[in-house]
Amino acid sequence: MKRSALLAVATLLLVQQAFAGPWLTSVSAAQKRAKEKKQLIFVDLFADWCGWCHRMEQEVFPSMAFQKATANKVLLRLNTDDAGEGTRFSQQFGVTSLPTFLLLTSDLTIAGVIRGYLPSDPFVQAMNETESKYKDFRKRVSNESAIANDYQKRLDLAKEFRSRYALAESENRLRQLIREPGVPIKVRDDAYYELAFTQVMDRKYDASLKTLRDFSTVQNKGEAYERSRILAGDIYLQQGKYADALDEFKKFKKAFPNSPLIANVDMVLPQLEKQVGGRVQ
Repeated sequence: MKRSALLAVATLLLVQQAFAGPWLTSVSAAQKRAKEKKQLIFVDLFADWCGWCHRMEQEVFPSMAFQKATANKVLLRLNTDDAGEGTRFSQQFGVTSLPTFLLLTSDLTIAGVIRGYLPSDPFVQAMNETESKYKDFRKRVSNESAIANDYQKRLDLAKEFRSRYALAESENRLRQLIREPGVPIKVRDDAYYELAFTQVMDRKYDASLKTLRDFSTVQNKGEAYERSRILAGDIYLQQGKYADALDEFKKFKKAFPNSPLIANVDMVLPQLEKQVGGRVQ
């Protein structure tokens, strides 16, 4: 009996290994293979200290359910603490907790995100649901002409492109909304803010500031405009231009004393005052 049990375990391990696809460790190699095979990339973002990551590796990845679900995917593993590509990649996609798993296209558009540990069957279910939502997204994109006159849906689609890190696709659609005649003012204003925010995500800080300046030539009030001024201050902070950030936030407080965003400004001003050496007026 004991020998039979050992043989069964050995057979199971061999089957699992046979189904296991090779895990790549290079983003460019994964992109190349995904493009050649027209497949999605499954990315496992892990770290050596992450206990739940090890449980995924030991319990979920060897399972038949996982192997079957990823048989048509390119597998990529990246260590977020390697001070190299894994670290840069996790920062690029804003990963703040582990384990995190991404489904990506060959051009690194996000098809889906799964966070945290799940047993094999629920994990595969989550993966399938995520992939189904991406297919629905692609279907809506292919039928985009049907919403040509629904400006809010066009704005929402542009924002979804951004949420999937398809930043160029998002930026192109947002530019159309700020330039096209007939777009409702609210949608136009929101598009200005969303465009500037998308450019920040793409680290195009100067371009984002230009977008915000252009916005100021057509609007000087409203929620989107107020958020745009806060964003300008945040950009200055990211650029290390603390005096400009302080000036921007002080102007905001004076211009919009009743804004719901004032609390955010009040939190930042004292620190900026110390940094710059000025006094809040």
